Amino acid sequence: MLPGRDAVYDPRARQGSVPVTIHFEDGSSSEGALILTSVELERLYAQTCRLLDRHENVLGETS
Repeated sequence: MLPGRDAVYDPRARQGSVPVTIHFEDGSSSEGALILTSVELERLYAQTCRLLDRHENVLGETS
């Protein structure tokens, strides 16, 4: 996520916007926004929770 910017939800459009930085193989980068419908936001939330659970499990294994 980009410093100083936060995700925003637009209830009228039923969409969320998440600032992102896209990193290219050549080392350059570009700023943009990931626009998600409410269904996509729910799917991303579920996927992110699974990733965080896996991360916490790995941290627990290395302690």
